[in-house]
Amino acid sequence: MSKFRTSEPPRPAPLIWYARCPTLTAMGLVANRGVFQREFLRENVHLVSVRENSTPSVRQGHLDHSLPNLIREADAATALWAHGQNERSRLLAIGQTYHSVSVVTRPGQPINGLRDLVGRRLSLIKEAGNFSPAQVRSLRAWETVLDVAGTTKSDIEFVPVVADHPSVPFGDVARREVEALLGGQSDVAILFGAKGLELVRSAHLKEVHRFTAEDIYSHPRLAGLVELRAVTVDHVLLEGRADIVTRLLGNLIEAAHWAEAFPKEAIKQAAIEGKVESDDAATAYGDLLGASAKLGLEPERLAALEDLQDWLKHRHLLPEHRQIAAWTDPSVLQAAKQNLSVEA
Repeated sequence: MSKFRTSEPPRPAPLIWYARCPTLTAMGLVANRGVFQREFLRENVHLVSVRENSTPSVRQGHLDHSLPNLIREADAATALWAHGQNERSRLLAIGQTYHSVSVVTRPGQPINGLRDLVGRRLSLIKEAGNFSPAQVRSLRAWETVLDVAGTTKSDIEFVPVVADHPSVPFGDVARREVEALLGGQSDVAILFGAKGLELVRSAHLKEVHRFTAEDIYSHPRLAGLVELRAVTVDHVLLEGRADIVTRLLGNLIEAAHWAEAFPKEAIKQAAIEGKVESDDAATAYGDLLGASAKLGLEPERLAALEDLQDWLKHRHLLPEHRQIAAWTDPSVLQAAKQNLSVEA
């Protein structure tokens, strides 16, 4: 019997969509191991991955949370934007991804440290569409890097680099940045995580500086390099089948414990998710894969989400400020943890 099964009588279950970003997520650690399928093996519950579906309405619907019966674990900025669009989602938990961030340039460029960014053209990616999560990640990272370097925006020039719509599966964000760099459109770029390490090697780029996962975890000044994730769910699904949502979230909570108990297998799964080599994933996440997979609603996580919302609003990337407390439903996390403790 599933550890998350309730004693309630069976009810008709809808088709449930699940979506996650290609970098490390708790959902990614369970998706390829068949955890969801085993959870509902003997029940009429059908879970379908958005990633394996190319229908435009499905791809767009997971971004703005208009897709019915969706549970999503991905970047928190898009989750905030989507909630402002239609208020269909409810926030269940927050995650914080720690992985390497590389500042890179072309071979032969006289850029040897962060102080050499003065007077340079920095690539700033922007995906097509109304909201670009890659732009948010890149701009937050650049602002953090410039602060560490003791440099201001007036000392550099941002060069726009256009990429595919964020609904495109495994879009071309990193590739476009490398093309702009090698083609002379920009002087310096930022590459993230294991895919970034792979591109540094394959494109023979010069790594000016690498912030390791441990650096980012240890230094509050580097908070802008932490990738904040949000686990959100369609409010109609939550209201109609809170039992299923609780069990799904319980599986996600367990992912961090599994990653800490089986670190080599967890790295392998993270590599599969990101379509990278295991060695690059191991280097990118260091010893923090388990910490990155953890989900919660602790005050420090909620404060980080508030900071992100303030940052987005200040840069006119969100139309208005929303009350995160009103968006959040902590009861699901509490119930999932309770189920885990009962079965322990």
